Amino acid sequence: MTIPIFYAVDNHYAPYLAVSLKSLMANASPDNTYEIVVMSEKLSETNRINLQSLVTDSRFHLTFKQINPDLLAEITDTGNKLRMDYFTFTIYFRLFIADLFPQYDKAVYLDADTVVLDDISALYATPLNDNLIAAAMDPTIAGKPVTAAYATDAIGVAANRYINSGVLVMNLQALRDMHFSQSFLNLLNAYHVTCLAPDQDYLNAMCQQRTTILDPSWNVQMETDPQIHQSLIHFNLFAKPWHYTNVANEGYFWDYAKQTPYYDEMQAGLAAYNDAAKEADRANFDRILKVAETQATATNTFRQIRNKNREEVVI
Repeated sequence: MTIPIFYAVDNHYAPYLAVSLKSLMANASPDNTYEIVVMSEKLSETNRINLQSLVTDSRFHLTFKQINPDLLAEITDTGNKLRMDYFTFTIYFRLFIADLFPQYDKAVYLDADTVVLDDISALYATPLNDNLIAAAMDPTIAGKPVTAAYATDAIGVAANRYINSGVLVMNLQALRDMHFSQSFLNLLNAYHVTCLAPDQDYLNAMCQQRTTILDPSWNVQMETDPQIHQSLIHFNLFAKPWHYTNVANEGYFWDYAKQTPYYDEMQAGLAAYNDAAKEADRANFDRILKVAETQATATNTFRQIRNKNREEVVI
């Protein structure tokens, strides 16, 4: 069986993608082949060479897909930022996989800040039936009253059903059948909704009635119950082991980081991450909470749009 796996990165995230790739390949079943596609706006030749050098097993095939500038031009909402600190088109690329890769009917999408500890083919085997995606609940959203209210009042989904988009199993055929990418662009460019997590909020708003909830072991985050089996670690938000010491599960990250060309660079980045950078992280997290509080009572929200024009939001 051939398993398609997608990532989306810019040059800034290439080192962490290398770690994710090493972990994925180390734990993948020998019974399958794996088509790994890295989507980017413009990934440097150096990063392409470094990433390609990691693939030494013929079961794995790594390709790079530069996203057409014409598609980027269709995304007119650049105000929503990753973790409130910088804008990157890559946050939206996962929403176009179905149309960009018509040869695949099903695929796995992973954020680059992940470490895979179990066989990825087990995740790929998740039954989707007629659902559009499978994803794990986001414990950070559900775990705080202000963000839980944001999920309910701004997105229109129960906090314990709000999913994290960093690990997805995607029903690409169903997404194509429902013209998901075009529906997303129509919604994005018509309303410019303020979001906490841009791609993630759109997926929650649009797919909420056709989402399979994954076992949390496949997206273990900082707020996940530590007793849960760990199949995949996701260093989301600000607790990055390349920025902070004593991050939960950092040992897995550094074990695989040592096997990449970026290890010394990442160690230097950790040492250089100073108090000002850490204070900026705290300020950005405070801004996330403030946006959640403000949007919960705003008028231009997914919930408000759905109440007026249901067909524009829920697929």
